[in-house]
Amino acid sequence: MSAITLVRAELARVTSTRLGRAALGAIMLVPVLYGGLYLWGNQDPYANLDKVPAAIVVDDSGTSDAHYGQDVADELIDDGTFGWVIVNSDATAHSGVEDGTYAFALTFPESFSADLTSADSDSPSTAQMVLTTDDTNSYLSTTLAKQAATTARNALASTVAKQASQTLLEAVDQVRTGLVDAGSGASSLADGAASAADGASALASGTSDLSAGAVSLRDGLDQLEGEVATLPDSTSSLAAGAGQVASGVATAADSASALSAGTAQIASSAPQLRAQIAAAFTAAGVPSSQSAPLLAGLDSLSSAAAQTSAGSSALSSGLGTLTSASAQVATGADRLDSAAADLSSAVSAADAGAVGLADGAAQLQSGAASLSDGTAQLADGSSRLDSSLANGVAQVPATTAGDRATTAAAIADPVEVEQVAITEAQNYGAGLAPFFITLAAWIGIYAIFLIIRPLSREALTAARRPIRTALAGWLTPAMLGAVEMVIVFLVATLGLHLEPANAVGLLGFMLLVSLTFAAIVLALNVWLGGAGQFVALILMIVQLVTAGGTFPWQTLPAPLAALHSALPMSYSVSGIRQLLYGGTSQAVLAAVVPLVLWLVGALVVVVVGAAKQATFRTLGNLQPSPIGGN
Repeated sequence: MSAITLVRAELARVTSTRLGRAALGAIMLVPVLYGGLYLWGNQDPYANLDKVPAAIVVDDSGTSDAHYGQDVADELIDDGTFGWVIVNSDATAHSGVEDGTYAFALTFPESFSADLTSADSDSPSTAQMVLTTDDTNSYLSTTLAKQAATTARNALASTVAKQASQTLLEAVDQVRTGLVDAGSGASSLADGAASAADGASALASGTSDLSAGAVSLRDGLDQLEGEVATLPDSTSSLAAGAGQVASGVATAADSASALSAGTAQIASSAPQLRAQIAAAFTAAGVPSSQSAPLLAGLDSLSSAAAQTSAGSSALSSGLGTLTSASAQVATGADRLDSAAADLSSAVSAADAGAVGLADGAAQLQSGAASLSDGTAQLADGSSRLDSSLANGVAQVPATTAGDRATTAAAIADPVEVEQVAITEAQNYGAGLAPFFITLAAWIGIYAIFLIIRPLSREALTAARRPIRTALAGWLTPAMLGAVEMVIVFLVATLGLHLEPANAVGLLGFMLLVSLTFAAIVLALNVWLGGAGQFVALILMIVQLVTAGGTFPWQTLPAPLAALHSALPMSYSVSGIRQLLYGGTSQAVLAAVVPLVLWLVGALVVVVVGAAKQATFRTLGNLQPSPIGGN
């Protein structure tokens, strides 16, 4: 029999019934369904990031000139990349990220604007944006949040760098203005220096003339000194003449003294003589009327003699002194007249020198005035130069090497993103581990049902209790699935070195997931027979897209996003994340409860199906499925 004949026979067997043909068509659509759903769900998740809730907190108090925190927040909200929600406090945002209300939070601290504009201050610092993430929400959400924060940071850095460059250019322009002023001051300084040089030249010339005049004055004074040197000789001659006059006056004085002595003797003898004459007149009997005039004359003569004696003495003394002085003056005057002529000539020479000295002094004064003006210009230019340079220096702050390094770092990297990770995946593999562990659990159960029967045919035929039959049908895949999960756990932790935050809890949760999936697939097989396996495959494909194991589930198209909260894989991924990364017990419980409900619900469905099969079992139930081996 040829190969083509065998192929025809097999295809004829599969398509011999309506159900077989439907099953073949459905199976042929599996790749299309898987590829189509996956491409649909991941066609452009970035376009739907606006459905991902993210908190934004603006604690920035701003500065007098800028409010960068609010500006960036407004730009992010207007951009609409994420579903930004304004939150009043960082604590609220933190708790919201922790409980899954927000995928992440971005906070602008109080000093954000002040730090961002501190590059030109005395204490530059780098501004910080605080990014709060939690990998239990979604590993890729954290990655996207980092990218968003980095984009905002780069935009801010570009803005700040532009402003820093503008500030630097303005500072350079101010320094240039200061240098221009300094140049003007330097020009004035140069002009003043030139004027000072001219004044100094004139001063030097005047000083030369003054020196020449001083020489002339010195020569004249030397001549005067020579002439004055003859004065002692003239004075000697004058002294000799004065001696001769003194001798003559002495002789005259002697005569006057003798005269004075004679008159004094007359004056002293006159009273005695008067007494003798008066006695004689009395003895002679001369009447007093006749003797009285004579006696009065004698009294007058005596008085005149005394006066004459005194006057003669004084006259003699005065004439002597006068004669001596006159002689001396006459003699000295002759000598002095001769010396005065020479002195006049010397004084004339000194006067000429003094004239030269005066002219030189005048030139010196003029030069000094020019020098003063130039010096004033020099001082003014120096002041302007000093002021301009001081202003220029003030525009360039004094810094140390450390200050310059800090400022350079603040300008080069004005904003940094500080990540506060509530929980954090160990690595990229750990970030996707919840999704792949969940997928492994479902595939493991699916594969088990390829080789085991859902329910015991013997038990169904014997019409045993449906609960016992259902539990027996569930326990077999459940135990095998549990073994699979233990192996997966050991491989992940020991082989791949994943480090669960709660290893025991993670293993227990993985067992719950496997038990739940076993009940679900069992229920599908019980109610749909061989087609149940196909439906389980389709359900797995749908959940691969809707579970949110990679991109945040909020980025899914609306019909698929609606299935996220309804299907069990979503809770499996969430619960494993919480236990693997260290999430909250409330979040774990929020994943456990739906899985338990799915488990209980699926088992109830299995029990009902077992009861139905036990009651209405026909020979058709004993025939193998056209699409399965059960």
